[in-house]
Amino acid sequence: MTIPKEVWTLPRPRKPYYPGSFPLYFEIKLIRDLGNPDRILHPFGGHAEYGVRCDLNYDVIPDMLSDAHDLPIEDNYFDLVICDPPYNDKLSEELYDAPKVRYKKYINEAVRVCKSGGFIASYHWIWTIKPPNTEYYKIIVILPGQHHRARICCIFRKE
Repeated sequence: MTIPKEVWTLPRPRKPYYPGSFPLYFEIKLIRDLGNPDRILHPFGGHAEYGVRCDLNYDVIPDMLSDAHDLPIEDNYFDLVICDPPYNDKLSEELYDAPKVRYKKYINEAVRVCKSGGFIASYHWIWTIKPPNTEYYKIIVILPGQHHRARICCIFRKE
């Protein structure tokens, strides 16, 4: 199977920005690219601009104070789940004062709360593993400017 791949060059977030913020226009470009899904979830919400924002940090004023590893959300509800976790345990602790992030656990939660035919976007430094009950839809490499690390957004479609 050939996985479609794209490269997006996007500007850095506006200042002041929350550590780990998406590049400018990433969210809206992704949403439009996936057909403008109605129900969008950010399990690691932070300062996401669209959809329901979940976060462990009360200071970012999430819509739902919750852990991405154990979401208090019904099965098969969202059309798009965008996962943008801390990329390693050190960042999780130092930047967000949060517990260790476990890919397998949070990605399975993302799949659980996503509707059949919906999308799960895994935004990371690395090409993430395809979760069960999904298929690769597309991979987007995001270049946020010189002297900044590229990101990879793996998009999976739930079967």
